[in-house]
Amino acid sequence: MQSPALQSALKHGSILVGSTKSESQSNLRGILASRLARYFEALGEEFPDDIGATLEAAQLRTSQEALRVIRVVQALVNPGTSPASEELLGTRDLSQLRILLSLIFKWSVDPCMARVSASIPSVASGSRQRMEVNIIDLTSVPEDYKVLVPTLLQIITILLPSGTGGPLSPTHVTSAILDTHLVDLLNPCIVLGWLPKSLSSESVFPVDELRPSVVHLINMLPVSRSVTALSSILSDPSALPYVRKACGYLMSRQILRYDGVRGLFIALFAEEDMAGDDASLEKLESVANLLKFPPVGMDQNLYLGHIIHQLLGILSVGGEVSPAHQRAAAFSLSRMMSEDKIREFATRILLSALQRPFLEVAPQPSLDEEGSSRRTSGQVLTPSDAIRTLQAFLTNTDPSPTLVSSLLTPIIAPLYMLLSALDSVKTSDPAQKTTVGGLLRTWGRLVDTIEGMATVWSIVEGEGGEWHVDILGHISRVKETNPMEQLSLFTPDDLQRAEESGEFDLNANLLNLRPDPVHFVTFIKSLDRPDVASELFVHLLEAYRESKAASDADPLSTLLYLQLVVQMQNQISAGDSSLDILKKPDHVLSFIKHALQSSQRNAPMEQAPSRPTASDRLKLEDLRIVDVNEEEDTASEGDSDDEDEPSVPREGSDEEMTSTALTLLLSVLEANPNLNAQTTLILDEIFPLLEALAKESSEAIKPLAREARMVLTARLASSSIPQASKNVATKAGESAQETYQKALKLLQDPILPVRAHGLLLLRQLVSSRPQKDGTLQEPEIDRALVPGILSIFLQSLQDDDSYIFLNAVQGLAAMVDGFGKDVLRNLVDMFTNGLEGIASSTLTQLDVDTRTRVGEALGQVVKRCGEALPSYGNLLIPPLFGVVRASHLPTALRTSALSLLAHCANTSAVAILPYAVDLTSSMVDLLQVESVAAKEPIRAQTAEEDSGHAAPDVTGNNKPKRDNQDSVEYQPTTKNSRVPTLRRSALYFLSLLTRAFVAQLEGASMLAVYILPGDLMRRAKTTVGYVAATDADLVVRVMAKEALEGLDDLAVAMLGLVE
Repeated sequence: MQSPALQSALKHGSILVGSTKSESQSNLRGILASRLARYFEALGEEFPDDIGATLEAAQLRTSQEALRVIRVVQALVNPGTSPASEELLGTRDLSQLRILLSLIFKWSVDPCMARVSASIPSVASGSRQRMEVNIIDLTSVPEDYKVLVPTLLQIITILLPSGTGGPLSPTHVTSAILDTHLVDLLNPCIVLGWLPKSLSSESVFPVDELRPSVVHLINMLPVSRSVTALSSILSDPSALPYVRKACGYLMSRQILRYDGVRGLFIALFAEEDMAGDDASLEKLESVANLLKFPPVGMDQNLYLGHIIHQLLGILSVGGEVSPAHQRAAAFSLSRMMSEDKIREFATRILLSALQRPFLEVAPQPSLDEEGSSRRTSGQVLTPSDAIRTLQAFLTNTDPSPTLVSSLLTPIIAPLYMLLSALDSVKTSDPAQKTTVGGLLRTWGRLVDTIEGMATVWSIVEGEGGEWHVDILGHISRVKETNPMEQLSLFTPDDLQRAEESGEFDLNANLLNLRPDPVHFVTFIKSLDRPDVASELFVHLLEAYRESKAASDADPLSTLLYLQLVVQMQNQISAGDSSLDILKKPDHVLSFIKHALQSSQRNAPMEQAPSRPTASDRLKLEDLRIVDVNEEEDTASEGDSDDEDEPSVPREGSDEEMTSTALTLLLSVLEANPNLNAQTTLILDEIFPLLEALAKESSEAIKPLAREARMVLTARLASSSIPQASKNVATKAGESAQETYQKALKLLQDPILPVRAHGLLLLRQLVSSRPQKDGTLQEPEIDRALVPGILSIFLQSLQDDDSYIFLNAVQGLAAMVDGFGKDVLRNLVDMFTNGLEGIASSTLTQLDVDTRTRVGEALGQVVKRCGEALPSYGNLLIPPLFGVVRASHLPTALRTSALSLLAHCANTSAVAILPYAVDLTSSMVDLLQVESVAAKEPIRAQTAEEDSGHAAPDVTGNNKPKRDNQDSVEYQPTTKNSRVPTLRRSALYFLSLLTRAFVAQLEGASMLAVYILPGDLMRRAKTTVGYVAATDADLVVRVMAKEALEGLDDLAVAMLGLVE
């Protein structure tokens, strides 16, 4: 329904619009004049005479009357003045109204505005700036101004009938104006409303009433529509400077409105949103420049805070906005952080907004609160929103290590703990886990080593807090709990539940260690940073060592360090891993050196010989000339030598850490085949530490130290091959070098049989080569390699495995065959040197054991020499004889030397001949002085031993008296010369010597040299016979009888030679 008034107004408007079909005039002026005549006739008004004088006058009057019709229609259809349900407009009516509005702006507002705007200078009259001069007809400007201002005010009144304090009129007329002619309306309003007084004139001056109306109008419109209109004005190249400035100000005010930035993006990126294209760099730059500077007179901090929160809101909604909008938001934020004037404040606001959700414990928001947080720019982001915002920001901005570091480094620990919580909940969002993991990996690839190591270590120290993930996927940081409170004993129900859920898995975190060792090492591996992993590994080893040494250390922390070290060895030290921490061994070797040095510093200093106390000085009982109780002597000797027992672990030494360091050293050497002392100087500093550990450490450490020392020796030998020997042209020479390299490689293998095979190859290399004529030729290997091979064999002598030991012994014997006196001299020096003076008083069990093992090798050398032994006699016999005569040396060494002399006598009598008299005399003297007479009659004692029963002692126990037959076995460093083994060795030597001389005398007739002086023979027979009859040791008595028989046979042979 339409009221008569509305029908009349629409009829009047239709006359102005007219119909070209019913109008016969061909010129436009006549048509307009005819329409106006009929229009005024319909109104009942008199027709003005000057209307049709010119075409411009006719157009202007038509537009003015069109405005009059629009005002009437607006008043009739406005709900505030008439019932809206009765005033209905049809499609034809709306089309007619749009034509009338077009007439108003085309024939009234636009031409008047063009002439008025042209009359306004670009700069003030006092300015020196010169502008381009245009010839403009200004005669009609006053009239145009008088027409333009009322027209604009009337249009504003149509839109805002209640003034600047009221709403827009909700009519079709209002919609038509705003949809089609908003820019045409705002442009003249801004030109006249914001006209500076310095640019005004008598005919054109500011219209102050337009300012509040324009501000109110654009504030009532959606931000996108207002920004679009203002942007159109700004894009006009003919726009006056102050108009541009005013539009920029108004646009900035629009941006500060709720969702103002989003509205700006909708307006500016409409084409990109429609086409799905990315925004151009020029447009992104213009948007960033618009957003980063506040309007004039507005507080910069307040403005930036509002804008940044809006930009973060756009990034936080994810897929709800177009990619162009997210790209523009991220680009604008990055530009704010790079602008010198606002960098500090913008960075502080941005980092606070993005990092605060991860650093503070906040209550879990409700669904309503979480949804509203996206719409309230000043509210703190939830962790989920912050994750999405971080991802969108880093994805849509240029990659910058500085930006990533400043943004993510402070929250890496919380992000990791959040990832751990997400991985532990089976119902967590996979996309969320992927996003958090992606942020961590992005940071790991861009951060520098020092900052990365410090940040990762903060996770080990427990930073990052605790996170809760509920079944709906909501995440929140909760108050931390005490790990000790979560430790409790398993009940049967707990055990059954744990077994069913798989909590007893090998890698299960039963003690709830934070971080979870398996998960944390997996995270470190995912960063793909060998430098950070290597630094972390060394830090963990150091922390474990310090924590274990501290008496007040937290046991859970110590366990955590240990578990992390184990997991890093299992996961990152694998041979096929690109992150193998052992392949960059500099830091690990530094730790190994430090740990080995610490173990030596913590070891107590070796006690110096103390002065005798009052209880140790000579007493009256010591003057008695009686037989000394052998048991008491032996016990006292054992007590005095207790300080030399190295098998007891040294106080203060951390065997576990030393063992770990040695194991790591072996692993590093295995992972780096080319690592040697020439390429890595720190190995030169580690090698002496290994020497000390191989000699003085506990039985658990010695094998590791020896193995590491062997590998380093083999590496050094391999790297020191002379260049000349490498270039041997013969096929045989190349074969020898290949065998040598292969042997050294096998010696570095951790598997024992493989190392033994390496020794076998070395033995084959140093063995003499038989010729066709039966003679032996020197080995083909270069003599420059002999010291290295000799060192390898000597170190292998100390190995506890019999197979390795025997191969070393045979190898040394083969070296003597191949290289003669030089190698033999080295062996003899190792056995006899350092036994003079005070050095002999500090011999340890290891020293005795080493020299005894060298003696085993010398025994093999003697046997293999055979009839060629006399040529080496001067190298062997005098030094060995000197060891036998040294009463201050451990009895074990003297016994070993006697055994070697006996082997010499048995192998070649010619070799022992020059020293036979002195040796025999010394053996007789030794038996005479060191013999221990039995306390019981020999016959009764022998009968008891033969029957297997012993007389009960005073305590009633049947204890057979064993005469310290094994004292050397249990006390290697004892210096008690009355132990039975020394006498046994002396008798054994006499037996072999006499047997060898008898054989020589019986085999030839003119060998008078193989006789002993008569007085020596008599004294020997007397002494040996006395020992056979009275000695307390049964074996000694038996061997004495055998030696006595040998002396008798020698005497008979000598008599036969005389006869």
